[in-house]
Formats: sequence, structure tokens, C-alpha cells
Amino acid sequence: MDPSSSDTSASVKVIAFTFLALVISLPLIGYIVLVWLPLRVNAGATRFTGKYWGWQLMHVTGRVLASQRHTQTTTATEYSTYPGDLGTSTTRTDVYDRLALQLADSRQANVEVVNFNVSAWPGQVVSFWTAVKGRKVFTFAVLNHSTNQQNVNDQQVFRIMLSQPLQIIFVLYLIGLVLPIAFLSVFGGAGVPFLLWLLLLILFVIGQRRVRRSFNKKGIATLWQHSYAEAQPLLQH
Repeated sequence: MDPSSSDTSASVKVIAFTFLALVISLPLIGYIVLVWLPLRVNAGATRFTGKYWGWQLMHVTGRVLASQRHTQTTTATEYSTYPGDLGTSTTRTDVYDRLALQLADSRQANVEVVNFNVSAWPGQVVSFWTAVKGRKVFTFAVLNHSTNQQNVNDQQVFRIMLSQPLQIIFVLYLIGLVLPIAFLSVFGGAGVPFLLWLLLLILFVIGQRRVRRSFNKKGIATLWQHSYAEAQPLLQH
């Protein structure tokens, strides 16, 4: 058998298997494009722009009258159908922060956030920023005008970027993608499909982190400017 012919056949097989890996990875490529798009706020701080224009921004600025924090622990047990199997239990602890605010017009408002680690005490002036799209409501930033500190919840920002249903679908898709990628890599792909999948996954992780870091600097600056003007009357009293 001609060695050159064998090498050519192997090369064609690698190219074909890599192409198949690329085709089944198209949804992953789509997610990568999505997460690399910047998350920005319009000049009026009323909504996000670009790909995220459907998200409206709401906020409240006020002086903290009272602050309460409590935790809630939930235990869930999944039982197996096998006799004698006691199942597995998972425990989750959520931290709730509830604040009573006095607004500039003397009205009062109550705000509650979960797993946010809010640093705001009575007498301080703060702004809570929330993104709303349909039934999705994510409070993602707390700006403390008295201490000039900001608290941005990365998890909430990530949910805004993809939304919770898409995150679940994406995770299931990644799990289901492992087997065909492994098959294509082992049986003729010379490992290239796996390297392609790994590269795409790295680009996804880098992209969403980069966008969140950029938003924490540039996007939040617009929110600071808008809410700081509202906080001035409260800071002067």
C-alpha cells in the first residue's frame, strides 16, 4: 500500500471529522458570539443597548432607615428507585437583605435582595439598580453614595447576559456535546475535534468574564452619574 495514499486518506478523515465537530458546535459558537457582545447602558440609564436593548432599567435612591438581614436554609433530598438507597441531600443557604429607604420626596420604599451581601447602614444613601424584561427581574447593583462603594452581583449580570432558561439549555447542550466530540476525536479525528471544542469553551469563558469586567467599569459609570444626582438632596441633609 502506498504510504502517501494512506496519509492522504487519514488527513481527509481528520478534516471530515473536524468539520462534523464544527457543525455540531454551531450552537456553542452562537453562545460565544452572544457573550462577547458588550453590555452597555444608554445615556438616560433607562435600558441596556445593542443586543440587550429589551432589558429596561429601574432604580430607587434613598436614605437607609433600617436594615435587616436573615438567612434561610433549604434542604432537598432526591430519592432513588433502588431498594436501600437513601438518596442524596443538598443544602442551600440564602442570605436576605431587606432595607427601608426614605426617598428625596419623603416617600418610603422597601427593597429586598437575595445573596447580595449589601453593605449599607442606617443614615447612608444608596441606589438599587434592577434590570427588567418580561417576568425576569434581576437586581444587579447597589451603589452606596455615602461611602462611594459599589456592589455588583456578577451572577445577576450573567443571568442578564443569557437569562436563566438559556443557561440551563446551554449546560445541557455542553453535557450532550461531550460524547460526540469524544467519538470524533478518537475514531479518526486525531484529537482535533476535542481541541476545537476546548478552544471554543475557553473563548466562551473568557468572553463572558471580559464583558462583565468591562460593564463593572464603564457600564456602572453611567449608573453612578445618573443616581448620584438624585442622591445629592439626601446627602446634604
